[in-house]
Amino acid sequence: MTPGAGPAAHPRCPGESLRQAEILDRALELVREAGLAALTTKKVAERVGFTEAALYRHFPSKRALVLGLIDRLELMLIQPIREIAGDGASVVSERLATIIRHHTELVREHNSLPILLLAQASVSEDPELLGRMRSIFHEYMSILEGLVREGQARAELVPGPDPDCIALMLLGAPTALAIRHRLLPDRRAEDRFEEMLIPFLVQSLMSTEWRNE
Repeated sequence: MTPGAGPAAHPRCPGESLRQAEILDRALELVREAGLAALTTKKVAERVGFTEAALYRHFPSKRALVLGLIDRLELMLIQPIREIAGDGASVVSERLATIIRHHTELVREHNSLPILLLAQASVSEDPELLGRMRSIFHEYMSILEGLVREGQARAELVPGPDPDCIALMLLGAPTALAIRHRLLPDRRAEDRFEEMLIPFLVQSLMSTEWRNE
């Protein structure tokens, strides 16, 4: 999707009704346009064409909406990453590049949604919100670490530093882009990130033998 275009409806999370999915789609639009500070049950209800009381039958509070958005984030971010990582037909470096690119595209399409939800969970001190975000972060890191170990075992990637350090560096790149996207949006710079920096990051991890093939 072209950055700046409004997102279409997304696949539903398990157990999510069609009406809940519609509500979360409209909530995503609102957050994308104005950030989480603008997310209220009243504004979401207006977008769906509900009264606020009707919305409460599906999401009884803003907190419930945020939890629904975190579930949606997992569906949009982690599920595709699992599939990319499991594609044994591709070399590890290609899978890592595809994962970072997917994360970057989600950041641009949804106006830095992952970091907005992380910030909301952190300042809320709500143990359930924090726990859900920790779970997403932990799985993301575990997938990256697993791929790095696979690449190192196959001598495709350089043997050091440790996989958890490399995973953190790879996750940090699109996260830094998300911060820039919110504070200093620059489409050309973001295009360069995808076109130049992602290949550079991945190639810098490749062993000399694989890099020269």
